[in-house]
Amino acid sequence: MINKNIDRFPFYADTFLADSKGRMRPSNICSSMLNFAYRHADTRGFGATSSLGWVIARMGVHIQRVPQEKERLYIDTWIRNLYHGFTDRCVRMTDEDGNEIVSMITTFAMIDLETRSSVDLSGDIGVTMNGCLVPDEPLALRRIPSINRTPVEEVTFRHRPHYSDIDINGHMNSIRYIDHILDAMPIEYINSHDITDITVAYMQEGSATEELSYGIKELEPDHYIAQVTKENGVAASRFELKFKEL
Repeated sequence: MINKNIDRFPFYADTFLADSKGRMRPSNICSSMLNFAYRHADTRGFGATSSLGWVIARMGVHIQRVPQEKERLYIDTWIRNLYHGFTDRCVRMTDEDGNEIVSMITTFAMIDLETRSSVDLSGDIGVTMNGCLVPDEPLALRRIPSINRTPVEEVTFRHRPHYSDIDINGHMNSIRYIDHILDAMPIEYINSHDITDITVAYMQEGSATEELSYGIKELEPDHYIAQVTKENGVAASRFELKFKEL
């Protein structure tokens, strides 16, 4: 029986979420799972408001099997813990037989949308969240992996955000980075490999007006790191991607 503090949502992998091989795109897997995480927060009383918003700081995703076009699935989500100004949230995608095929752990902070400063979660919101914690629910991904810190010196490409890149807060959408990185890789490689792991550290928001520099580096076969750097030379985010050959 599912824990009362875990919300389960039915999910259908629509055709427009798939790539040319009929697989859900990695960015659509992540955004779909995050959308249901936001719905859980809204229905439980600690969702975003006109003055407060949730921003993602870290994300780990393990894909045991890539969801396929027109597949009927379920997405479960819950809060694992709450500490200082951050909270860890888990999201699990299962198939119709109950097999876990994608697991995600994210670290979120709540911020004041006007000042962009973090909000202390020890107040009323934190009290509400504490009543919803599920610390011991099993998940294939046990924690967000530590991200590889190997320097990425060379710039692979530069990108100035377009309309489709900007989120509701007027900044670079945190998931669109994944699309940009995969778009820069050879299509022959993407078509012949499944992505298995995505680890992300978000350090600074990318603005809607500044050019971002992307550096991608292969550490070993099927293992890549990428860094996105702002115009002032400060790293905005860092990614680690792992693949397996089909």
